[in-house]
Amino acid sequence: MNQEKLTLNDIAALIVQIEPNDLADLGRVRSALSIISESSPASVQKPIAEAVKKIDQMTEGKASDPSALLVDIGALIEEAIDAMEKFSEEEASFLGPDLERVQIDGPSHKVGRSNTLPSEADPTLLGEFITESQDLIASAEVALLELENNPDNTEAVNTVFRAFHTIKGTSAFLGLDQISELSHRAESFLSRVRDKEIRCTRGYADLAFRSVDMLKDLIKIVQDALGGEPMVAPDGLDDLIALLVEPEVADIFDEVGETEPAETPLRLGDILVAQGKADREEIEGAAIDRGDQPIGLAIVRSGTASLTEVGRALRKQRSMVGTPPAAESSVRVRTDRLDHLIEIVGELVIGHSMVAQDKTINSGNYLELQRKVNHTGKIVRQVQDLCMSIRMVPLKATVYRVARLVRDLARRREIMINFIPVGEDTEIDRNMVDLINDPLVHLIRNAVDHGIEPPAERERNGKPREGTLLLKAFHSGGNVVVEISDDGRGLDRGKIIEKAIAKGLIQSGKGMSDGEIVDLIFQPGFSTVDKVTDISGRGVGLDVVKKAVETLRGRVDVSSEFGKGSTFSVCLPLTMAITDGMLVKVGNQRYILPTINIDMSFRPDAEALSTVAGRGETVIFKGKIMPIFRLHRLFEIEKAVEDPTRGLLVIIGDGNQRCALLVDELVEQQQVVAKSLGDGIGKVQGISGGAILGDGRVGLILDPQGIATLARQTSDMGVP
Repeated sequence: MNQEKLTLNDIAALIVQIEPNDLADLGRVRSALSIISESSPASVQKPIAEAVKKIDQMTEGKASDPSALLVDIGALIEEAIDAMEKFSEEEASFLGPDLERVQIDGPSHKVGRSNTLPSEADPTLLGEFITESQDLIASAEVALLELENNPDNTEAVNTVFRAFHTIKGTSAFLGLDQISELSHRAESFLSRVRDKEIRCTRGYADLAFRSVDMLKDLIKIVQDALGGEPMVAPDGLDDLIALLVEPEVADIFDEVGETEPAETPLRLGDILVAQGKADREEIEGAAIDRGDQPIGLAIVRSGTASLTEVGRALRKQRSMVGTPPAAESSVRVRTDRLDHLIEIVGELVIGHSMVAQDKTINSGNYLELQRKVNHTGKIVRQVQDLCMSIRMVPLKATVYRVARLVRDLARRREIMINFIPVGEDTEIDRNMVDLINDPLVHLIRNAVDHGIEPPAERERNGKPREGTLLLKAFHSGGNVVVEISDDGRGLDRGKIIEKAIAKGLIQSGKGMSDGEIVDLIFQPGFSTVDKVTDISGRGVGLDVVKKAVETLRGRVDVSSEFGKGSTFSVCLPLTMAITDGMLVKVGNQRYILPTINIDMSFRPDAEALSTVAGRGETVIFKGKIMPIFRLHRLFEIEKAVEDPTRGLLVIIGDGNQRCALLVDELVEQQQVVAKSLGDGIGKVQGISGGAILGDGRVGLILDPQGIATLARQTSDMGVP
């Protein structure tokens, strides 16, 4: 960023990031302030001059407390910004309607409107601004959730404040007036929270969340404008800005109307006394007589200290809290380049596998060559693991989006929910993060609307008034598992059967296992609720969940106890690029069966086999009856093993049910690079993709759910 183009907002954003010993950046700020001062009105020049003096003290090593001095410099720059805005308002009549500023003291709070991006805006800078702003908004949203539960969390307030402050400075530099104005007003509102004038609970928390949501909308508008879309201001922007300026006019205090700071009042007084700005007895007298006033306001009104002195003491107090830990260094990489790298490494793995399995290498005549190939294989696997780790991102962002959703839904239903996230640092392929977002949202909405009861109903049932919703993520056997558990009503077996009969899905519930009954809730259009709400009840949720999870080669399991709650468990592979699979042989063909879907394999005894009504085969294993599907008949494979007692039965997952797949033998377990079949072949039922094996041949990747569906649709289900 060229210092000659730095604005006061740019400098304010830069000050937040400067360390007290960063003399180079302090010099940049001083030079930029000097340039701005030359063409500014006197009201702006005064705070700038004071800021320059303080910068000189720091650069010359004369500052006894550089950190506190840096806070003062930031406050002076804010003072200059306010003076510049006031001057601009006085000159607004000469600027035209498109550049109208927010009128703080008047009835109007309209922000400048423009349906196009600024002509001088650099698309590259705008793209970087969008990415950075989205990250800042995400961190601000997480901090707001923490702040609502713990209004005295100073670091959470600072995190939200820094997010709006940085976005304000950058957007002003890029000429994005609407974003700059909203960020500035939200920042001013948050400064009141930071100064303990108000507490970020109930109505004030809602206002903070509304500001975050509006900022998201504005960022999205800029993103769409880069693609040629017109910039249309979202509804409610002017009203929100007016509310941020004067939130009290809307009467949005918290439940108990509490606005006083939670800190010990004399903490601020101690600082004023130490600075020689006030007498101890006067401070104590102001604290006793303050009533419902914030301690800072009481000190000012009593005449004990001036507003400026109290403000500086507050900033000094904030500077004593400490600084957050430094963020890890990172670099942004375009996703298409990362995906291309993964593809190349995948081809490298395939190529090396073909070399390693060549007959020349395995003949035993070239031991030194074989040793070198094996060593290269170790390096290739390390490169592959490293590339896959680069694609991995924690589920933290997804979990916190869910936390925000739980908060909003609970407020709408007027219920109390204790949301407990566990394992948010669990990592998954970045390409899968967005894909699992919709299934998780549907499951959360289902748990909040159907599962957790209203407080009065919970109390009648002997439960705490506050419901519990647990989201747990963890790695298991090379997969990632996300469990959503609630302590609500649970699934009503009788009601599910009743609704299924009414919809014509079944004739009767007799003889149905619990797993078969639970599977009914995943049918399209199925819902057990009698009343449709704006949250759920139209039967378009759980079927979407199942389809989405199956598309990701995963599965959904459900466990529930009526009256005590339910647990939905989503099991997914860590990545879609690499598949952990078991190579199975059927006749003269070989297939890859994802290990995520394999429970176990065994060779059955003849006594465990039976035929049901002349239509299908079953096997009894550990006291459970499950159907047998013959893969060679489904895919018309010749020379396959016909007798199950001479082959192997592989138990695979089919939703909440299990079935046994007949194969000739298990060859080996291996990681393969998954490829789509291409548009020329299209979708083949029972097949999810393909992979090149070590001998150069293509192995098809089986889709267990598709195989089970195909077998049930076939009139002959494998009877020999």
